[in-house]
Amino acid sequence: MAPKYLRQIFEQPRLRTSISIATVVGGTLLAAAVISPAMTAEAVKQGLKLAFFCSGGDNDYQLTGIRAAKETAAKYGASVQYYDAHFDTAKQLNQIMSATSSGNFEGFVIEAINASTVCSSVKAALQKNIVVAMTNVQACDAPYEVPYQGTVAMVGGQAASVYEEWFKRGFDTDPEGGEFAVLVGPITQGNSVRAKAVLDKLQSSYPKWKLVGFEDTGYNAGPALKKTQDVLQAHPKLKIIFSNYSGQTPGAIAALKSAGMLGQVKIYDMGGDKVMFGAVKEGTVHETLIFLPYEEEQRGVQAVVAKLSGLPELDGVKVGEFWDLTKDPRLKGLSPFVTKDKIAEYEKIGLPQY
Repeated sequence: MAPKYLRQIFEQPRLRTSISIATVVGGTLLAAAVISPAMTAEAVKQGLKLAFFCSGGDNDYQLTGIRAAKETAAKYGASVQYYDAHFDTAKQLNQIMSATSSGNFEGFVIEAINASTVCSSVKAALQKNIVVAMTNVQACDAPYEVPYQGTVAMVGGQAASVYEEWFKRGFDTDPEGGEFAVLVGPITQGNSVRAKAVLDKLQSSYPKWKLVGFEDTGYNAGPALKKTQDVLQAHPKLKIIFSNYSGQTPGAIAALKSAGMLGQVKIYDMGGDKVMFGAVKEGTVHETLIFLPYEEEQRGVQAVVAKLSGLPELDGVKVGEFWDLTKDPRLKGLSPFVTKDKIAEYEKIGLPQY
């Protein structure tokens, strides 16, 4: 019998998934405990027209982001129209260019598929004085942790430094090294490109570890199952699988189970969704890096609304800065790397969120 979380993935339909208050004590206003009203929802310009360009609307991560963009815009009295590109770079480019030409929008939040592909469209939007925030994937050739010139924010939790720590956490568990494989989304997608660049950088520091597969799953469990089966057949001594999205990881788990290798090969996941929390509890996944898809788009919308309202920041999100989701207040100071012995601490604060 397959574990419960695997049955949920392969047998069930996919789930679709502040204003600061001053404290008065004895007639004394505790001003230090609140955010200035000038930086909260009370001060924003009403009726702003925004557009959100999602990499797709095909998985729970993306659907959570779409919901966040809608709810956050509504909170600040703005409207938002979303466009999902379904990981089609040409489609996303055309969507952004058409929206720019329409003259219907004052601000964009762009979850790019590929940094270079959206570069020209981001520049075109900025030339039209449209306020732009980037999320998840950067624009053009800007460093991940530095907003592209002219944009008001870069929001993400998959910087090169995060990927480096993720890989090291796996490699450092076995000084003897061995063979490992990596499962990613579309090869040209920004996070896949960054993962490969980090691996190339780490190669000299970990010469005993050999990459035997860097596989495009489209971020889906079905292709991940087939790709993992192929890798295991060619490399039966595989020691580690790194999977950079929780939606594809169940495919790797199923392949290992079928091969009788579940528990022998360590899995390092990125995503930290409900299924992966279950897998970490059962020990079939060694650890997961938690994603915050809701906050990712929420912070982008907040930066855009702040700029359009003439504010330097809004509810803690500053205009013109990189927002690191691995340090988001939503985590309450916890590490983004979730292990079995700590999992209860995340559940106590209401995580995972998708």
